Amino acid sequence: MRKMLKAWLFTMLLLLPCMLASAGSLYPDTLDNGNYVCVDGGMGVGTYADRSSVVVQNYNPPNYQIAINIIRVQFSDDYWSKHETYVGGPYKVIGNFTAYFRYNWERKSVACLRQNGWMDWNIHHDYSHAEGNPFVPHAAEVAFVSAYKMRFFNDTMGYSPVLKEYRRVIDESFYRTLGI
Repeated sequence: MRKMLKAWLFTMLLLLPCMLASAGSLYPDTLDNGNYVCVDGGMGVGTYADRSSVVVQNYNPPNYQIAINIIRVQFSDDYWSKHETYVGGPYKVIGNFTAYFRYNWERKSVACLRQNGWMDWNIHHDYSHAEGNPFVPHAAEVAFVSAYKMRFFNDTMGYSPVLKEYRRVIDESFYRTLGI
């Protein structure tokens, strides 16, 4: 039983990058006339960062703290059944919360406020839904770009232990979605 569980978890870790890469094409990049930006998606639920909700809480270069509202959206299963995508389909907002991010410009590091305090987000780790907050780098980038009209991570590279290679923390296509 334990070996099966380990094998299943290993398989999920291997498939996660593929699922995340394909999730972008399944969900609309933006909603609400570009105000909501997709930062995660899975099982018919999209997670969107609300660009209009950004609040700069601390501006003390190289340190910053920004809050942004995160919107959870349920898409139509009927639409998915007919089109195999959620792009263009109906949706409803099913929840929201405020995410808080701390940035250090010199180290290119981000921390996210969790229930038990601040968690450093490691660019050299593959986060899954089971571990929590795979949306962090994208939501943090939406908040920073919306507040300052400039990229935070830009071309920063992180190492993926699953893929065994370096890759950009934020893809250039995501910056195009943000218009920067």
